[in-house]
Amino acid sequence: MSDKIKEVENKLRTLFSLWIDPEKVAKLEIQGNVDERGLLVEITGPKEVLSLIIGKKGSTINAVRKITKSIGGAMGAVISLKVNTPRA
Repeated sequence: MSDKIKEVENKLRTLFSLWIDPEKVAKLEIQGNVDERGLLVEITGPKEVLSLIIGKKGSTINAVRKITKSIGGAMGAVISLKVNTPRA
């Protein structure tokens, strides 16, 4: 399963690099945890990068979640996405 986690991480980094500077994407910490519901991918990083991922009114992260679901469907896994935003 760790191969799938690594594959999902690489695909997400590639996806984020489409609209975010790759140097900023490299600062993100992407971790995958397998639970009874499937694969939970948690994204942690600097607030300015996470705000670009979340987008205005959460529209960007919702689109990323839809793409992630289709990636999971192609891999035969259920993938959930969680963004850990820092408290400030």
